[in-house]
Amino acid sequence: MPPESEHLEILRIFLCEANDLLDSVEPRLIEMQQASTTGALDPETLNAIFRAFHSIKGSGHSLRLKEIGGVAHHAESLLDIVRKGNAAFDLQYATLLLKSIDLLRSMLRQVEKTHSDAGLEPQKEALLAEFNPVLAHAVAGPPPAPSTGKSPIIDRPAPSLSAEIRDRFVQEADELLQQAEQCLLALHKNPPNAAELIAEAFRSLHSLKGNCGFIGLADLESVSHRAETVLQKLKSEPTPTGEQIQALLKGIDVLRSGVAAVSRGVRVSSANCQGAKVLLEQCIAAPAVNGSARVSTSEPPAIPGGASGEPPQRPRSTLLLPADGKTTQVLRNDIRVDLTKLDSLINLVGELVIAESMVTRNPVVLRLEDESLERAVHHLRRVLTDLQDVSMVVRMIPLSSTFRKMMRVVHDLSTKMGKQVKLDLIGEDTEVDKSVIELLSDPLVHILRNALDHGIETPEERIKSGKTEVGTVKIEAKHESGEVLIIISDDGRGMDRGKILAKAMERGLVRDPNGLRDREILNLIFEPGFSTAEKITDVSGRGVGMDVVKKNMEKLKGRIELHSKFGMGSTVVLRIPLTLAIMDGMLVRVGTARYTLPMSSIRETFRPVAERVTLTPDAQELVRVRDELIPVVRLHRVYQKKPDSEKLEEGILIVVEGGSTTAALFVDEILGQQQTVIKGLSEYLGVLGGARGVSGCTILGDGEVSLILDVRTLVMDEASSN
Repeated sequence: MPPESEHLEILRIFLCEANDLLDSVEPRLIEMQQASTTGALDPETLNAIFRAFHSIKGSGHSLRLKEIGGVAHHAESLLDIVRKGNAAFDLQYATLLLKSIDLLRSMLRQVEKTHSDAGLEPQKEALLAEFNPVLAHAVAGPPPAPSTGKSPIIDRPAPSLSAEIRDRFVQEADELLQQAEQCLLALHKNPPNAAELIAEAFRSLHSLKGNCGFIGLADLESVSHRAETVLQKLKSEPTPTGEQIQALLKGIDVLRSGVAAVSRGVRVSSANCQGAKVLLEQCIAAPAVNGSARVSTSEPPAIPGGASGEPPQRPRSTLLLPADGKTTQVLRNDIRVDLTKLDSLINLVGELVIAESMVTRNPVVLRLEDESLERAVHHLRRVLTDLQDVSMVVRMIPLSSTFRKMMRVVHDLSTKMGKQVKLDLIGEDTEVDKSVIELLSDPLVHILRNALDHGIETPEERIKSGKTEVGTVKIEAKHESGEVLIIISDDGRGMDRGKILAKAMERGLVRDPNGLRDREILNLIFEPGFSTAEKITDVSGRGVGMDVVKKNMEKLKGRIELHSKFGMGSTVVLRIPLTLAIMDGMLVRVGTARYTLPMSSIRETFRPVAERVTLTPDAQELVRVRDELIPVVRLHRVYQKKPDSEKLEEGILIVVEGGSTTAALFVDEILGQQQTVIKGLSEYLGVLGGARGVSGCTILGDGEVSLILDVRTLVMDEASSN
């Protein structure tokens, strides 16, 4: 790889890891600030935040991103003062650290655009001007008396690691050690690119050092640091001796044994690390002799090779275990994959589903009566179903990271507005497609801003209305009928329908308010530019936020429900498809047209008898299913098709559920169940064409197009028209 391309790849990895660290730190800071008010500060949380800033600082400096390194250094220094017990963590400290995160994110975006962190020096100097007096006061002042009677917080041994964090650390450490080892072995031949190999080994060990520090492995961090220092020295003496390379390889062996201990969940041996530290310290302290450093060591003076002088073949991906002499093979169970490749894979799987349907449902194939062919078709469908499941899962990620980002939004807004708000997160482990995650963040932010500005009252107002002074906002995620539901609720003042209607009439959005249903009135807040705010603030008032929510939900092929009780609070429900690509569908026929119904929406099917059908005074047909009366929706009337028969008892009713509404769809025939690849509708069909109750289309086995019915919209539209 050319040096420039290699540097860009390292920058890309750094940007990814730094952003992940900042995303993990931000909610922890807010949790720590809230906990500090009760004196229940968690040392482990504090140390984890400290290690994150320390890792960003170290990686930033190694990549010559001095502005990023400088900001991270000040944040680290502030946290170190708290760790040593010289100051109490409070709102001022939390605010400074959150400002640091904001500036670091801006700098990372700058690096992404220009490959440099230059250009934000004024913002950096302004932030450091806020840091300096706080740091100076904390260092000069005496340690505060702990309010809880506990001893000051000190750096404790590394906490126990979750299986996910441990596996990720072990896998990445193995990769970094392999990279460093291969560079050192190549240096044995005195190649012309020695400086590049030294630099690559340096970067690998520096990254490992940061990872070790992040999870509290002090001994491994110390060995990595000394090896890194030796390589730093070799940058000015790019002719390493056999002793230096041997010492570095010894350090790598010790690091491998330490990582192996972590992989088994046991403590790293400090005694085993000590020998490598001494050997590396000798390399650091040794004077240069004839352009290179010499060390005194009992180890072999050079790397033994074969007759041709080639370096020995060292085991790859093997962690040495000094405790029992055995080795442990570290198997990688993850790789970095470009999202465009995953998208291509999923698209190809979708096309494969269509191709399978076109072959197996071809009339010529269907006429064949061959047992071996039927077995082959059955096997093909089973394998294809498994392939679909796997291809869908690789893009599914939990909502936890998106939800926890909202903690910062609520914290900043409540502080600015002088309101006390508690945020509850439920169902953070619910998984959705990554494309959904990317479009979900903005709607959540705007809904929360609306809830805090218009919904949650001030502490004084809440007390007067008989509520607690602390308002509650809840974000909940769950799966329901093939959809992901994101529910955002608050216990604030709720929506004033009269105020919304008056504002809509003032703007000409409503001419005749008579006959407007509750749902239609509430949905007026999604109109562009609509706002009931008395004045425009930096939080809301321009009527943009909820319009953004509506547009993003349209991109996701999702829907929004609003529920509100004046004086009690409001609830916004976002209904999003679990996957945007493939679903299980039921193919039905209405006249000559064929439609596809999502299997997740179907409750049951039956052929009705005349005695179970009744007619209401307003001509609405109802069918009795056990003890329930369900409205009938005739699809041939909705889509203006000529049915085989208009008599219900000569057709089939399919009971479907759309949200909280149930209906019985009248069709001529059920053609069967099949995997359906969802294709989007053109703008003409979806908007100008006024397609009712349609969410997309799919290609059938004979090449014809079938519309995919949006059961929920179809049922609700029919219910509102009656």
